[in-house]
Amino acid sequence: MGELTDRLERLVVEASSPDDMIKVTAQGRYEIRVQFQRGAYYGYTDREIARQLAAVASLVWARYRREYTEIVAAFRDDPDAAGEDEPRDRVFQERLEQMTVTGASESGRISLRSRALVRWEVTIADGTVRSLSQQEFLAELSTALAAVFDDYRAQLIILTDEIYDIGVPDSFRRAVAGRK
Repeated sequence: MGELTDRLERLVVEASSPDDMIKVTAQGRYEIRVQFQRGAYYGYTDREIARQLAAVASLVWARYRREYTEIVAAFRDDPDAAGEDEPRDRVFQERLEQMTVTGASESGRISLRSRALVRWEVTIADGTVRSLSQQEFLAELSTALAAVFDDYRAQLIILTDEIYDIGVPDSFRRAVAGRK
């Protein structure tokens, strides 16, 4: 599977917010870069920046998922690749699509919630844009995103174990359940 992993690591997608003032780049596995057009950050209210970030996150992850799926499908077309999906593969996919993950910045000013990393909700505490520089805001956003991806990976491991019985220790399950 080295070739598939290499292809997925090279995957890069970009999207812009509806107002075209925020650009998000997703690459590899959960590497995210958020950039504002010059001066754009200071023109936002907390509510508006949250709305723009949620929209661009949904768009970039839809693109990411589409390209990811195309890469995996191309790999599966390889005669040496695995065969047909099993019924449990469909159950896994259905449950994955319903998974909800959350994360917040260390200060709690930025909270993220996502269903299957496709639909995103962003909550920005009142006064955040006025009190944080753009660099500080991006650092807060980065920690919130890291928390979401940590939650996603942990829930993915639990789901994989539930469907495929990969032998996840009970202590890991309790630790994940305790974070909620």
